[in-house]
Amino acid sequence: MINFAIHTPGHTPGSVVYLVESDGMRVLFGQDVHGPLHDDFASDRRAYQKSLLKMVELEADILCEGLFGVFQGADRVKEFILSFL
Repeated sequence: MINFAIHTPGHTPGSVVYLVESDGMRVLFGQDVHGPLHDDFASDRRAYQKSLLKMVELEADILCEGLFGVFQGADRVKEFILSFL
């Protein structure tokens, strides 16, 4: 069973995502995959881009994203995450 909290700085210095395995599916909970990046949040574009690539490497089957909802299917999850690079 997989249950991880993963540091994904960029949107904010302390951003994290959670990866869990349920019924053989990898589910990624990523509140702010979409950003936004802003000076008031102490956002870091380079760190954000690295974090997006780190999320893709997790090969999630399902993404639960903070504002854009739930994405199912590894290809769809990957496409959504990469759309912010």
